[in-house]
Order: sequence, then structure tokens, then C-alpha cells
Amino acid sequence: MILILFSKSYPYEYGGESNFLDAEVKRLVKVFERVVVVPEKREGEIFNNGLEAEVDTRYAALLKRHNNASIFLYGIRSPLFYSGSAEKSYPRFSLTALRRLTAFAGKAELTRQWVEGWIREQGVNASDCLFYTYWFDQAAAGIGLAKKQFPQLRVVSRAHGYDIYEEQYYTPPFWPCRWSVLPMMSKIFPDSQAGTDYLRERYGHDALYETSLLGVTDPGAVNQPSSDGTFRIISCSMIRPEKRVELLLDCLRHAAAQRPNQRFEWHHIGNGASRDELQQAADSAFPPNARAFFPGYADNDALMKLYREQNFDAFINISSTEGTPVSIMEAISFGIPVIATAVGGNREIVSEENGILLSENPTPQEVSAAVFSLLDNPQSAQNKRDGSRAVWNAKYNADANFSEFAQRLKQIRLEP
Repeated sequence: MILILFSKSYPYEYGGESNFLDAEVKRLVKVFERVVVVPEKREGEIFNNGLEAEVDTRYAALLKRHNNASIFLYGIRSPLFYSGSAEKSYPRFSLTALRRLTAFAGKAELTRQWVEGWIREQGVNASDCLFYTYWFDQAAAGIGLAKKQFPQLRVVSRAHGYDIYEEQYYTPPFWPCRWSVLPMMSKIFPDSQAGTDYLRERYGHDALYETSLLGVTDPGAVNQPSSDGTFRIISCSMIRPEKRVELLLDCLRHAAAQRPNQRFEWHHIGNGASRDELQQAADSAFPPNARAFFPGYADNDALMKLYREQNFDAFINISSTEGTPVSIMEAISFGIPVIATAVGGNREIVSEENGILLSENPTPQEVSAAVFSLLDNPQSAQNKRDGSRAVWNAKYNADANFSEFAQRLKQIRLEP
């Protein structure tokens, strides 16, 4: 049995996808006879040179050969373009929506061609293949289109954040061809119950969705609270509007100003176009008792090393929308308390047991109060540290979750 996994960039370092997919692939190769990873982009170095899965970069090469004009032509010739434009949720008078629909249909057509060619070239039986897309996007749609030539083909997809909550990420708020693609799928696995509930409520097809939690491996170490009088905070995300890193800067500036005799440090791990500007803003706006560090992207090994060697007193996430952040899973695996907004999967991973849930749109005063709650109550903070490890082990342990998921995928392919 062959599993063909479509990723955005894995096993290449671009985009940081390797930080969470590598642990899963290590379990998949134990269950399937062949695992073929098909990245959409081939940029940067290979994350794991010891990867046991095969890597086929010809799909990435195919997409790279086609510019926007070429993709447009493929799109307007695709049946997805016409079925998508007829969907009730399609904004018919939006030029932006038309562009998104055309690009989606065009890339789906290129995916269909690649999949059909791959099956023929490999000389494999479609009934022995399970196609799996890590994101519920145009790759899933294109594989679904290939079912016309190969009816035995089956396709499943995970779904996370941007590929679920369309009103949070897109203007106008719609996802191209969703009503057309859903019937092509064998199963969709949102990474949070919130995502599952959202898709069921919005699109029906209730039996199509199964919540499948992600996970991280046991780091084999527990992070300790700071003992030098400095309260250390860490956050980890790409610097994008929905992550609200600028707001977090303002919140921590406010907290430090409220406690001038308390030293604060903030480390933000992650890249983005405004990273240097944020560093400059923190350097100029923070009071003398606070410092901020924006070192940029860190691969998984570097991040784990940081958690092992540096004490942290809180992990903070104040995103406006989330799936279930792997960054929070990593933090709780080390026993770090979490302060997070009550959005998406945050509500499932953070509770009074292991942290503090904020409102969806917190003020600097609210975030400061949460920080002070941990700072002023060491025993409560320690209880939350213990709670973080317990939540990780019960719900987000990679060995349990990914092993179970691999077996579930195999079962789907074996079903009549």
C-alpha cells in the first residue's frame, strides 16, 4: 500500500512545515509499504536527510514552470471553474473572488495532470494508493478530479486554520469550489474540534469529518521557571497580521510599565517582513526594565535546544484565529504555562489547568493581568506547569496521536 503525501514544502525547510510534519512521517513509514512526499515548493535545504520516505519534487517543478497567465488558462478550462462559480457561496461580483477561483481551478488542473501521470508512470494500481494532502486546498481538489480517470483512487486531507476559517483569512470570505470538492473526499481531518464543528455547521457532510489532533514528541526535559528575578516570556509564530505580534509588543510594554521594579524579557521566535521594525519598536518603546529579542526563524532542533537551556515563565499567543498551534503543544510538552486567546483550537489546548484563556480581542490590561497572575502566584504557576505536561501527555503526544492516525489512514484505504 502506497501513501502519497502532498505538503506545502516538507521536507524542505521553507515555511517551517518540517517542524510538525517530520514527527508524523516517521510514524507513517512504519505503517505503509511506501510513503512518497510531494512538496508544492522546493525551497531551502532538506530538513531531514535521514528521511525514510521517498521525495518526488516533479510536482513542485511542474507548478514552477507555469506563470499566472498559464494557470489562468488552465483555470478557465477546468470543470471546477464552472462548478465553483455556480456555488451559492461564490461572490459573483468580486474581481478578487474571480482571481482566486481561477487560480485555484488552474492549480487543481495541474495537480490532476500530475497525479494521473504519476499513477501511469509508476505502474501502480490506484486501489493500492491513498493520496493525503496536509492542507485542504487545491491539491486535494486536483486529486479529486483525477478520480474521473481512476475511480478507485481515494483522497483524504487534514485541515488546520487558513484552509477552514475563510472569513478570518479572506476578503471576500469564501473558499473556492468547496461545495464541489467535498463530495470527492474520502475523509477530512480537522486538527481541532472547533474546526470540525465549523465545517459541519457550514457545509454539512457530517460523517466526512473526523477530528485528529496533532502532537509533538516528548522532549525528555522539563523547562524550569526563572530564578534570577526576570520574568521570561516566549512566543512563537510567523509575523503575520492574524498573529498580532505588534499587539503583544504593546501588551508587554504595558505590563513592564505597570511593574517598574520587575525585570521582563520577551523572546519571539519566527520570521516576517516586519521583524526588524518590531525589534526597533521594542527597543525604543520598552521601559528600562524590559527587553525584547526577535532572533527570527528557528528549526525544531534549535527551538528544542532553546527550551532546554533557557528558563521561561509563560508562553503567550494572542492570535485572532488559530487551528491548534503546534507552538503551544511544544511549550506544554516542556511544562510551560500558556496565556492564549480563546479562538479556534486554543480553547481546547489551554484551560485553567495549564494556563489562562483571554478574550478573543484582549486589551493590554487583560494580557498584563494574566502575566501578573503567574508572576504573583508561584504555586499556582507551578500547578499550571504540571498541568501543561499532563495536557500534552493526555492529548498531544505525537507517538500516540500519529501512530493512531497512520493506522486510521490505512483503514480508510482498506475499506470497501
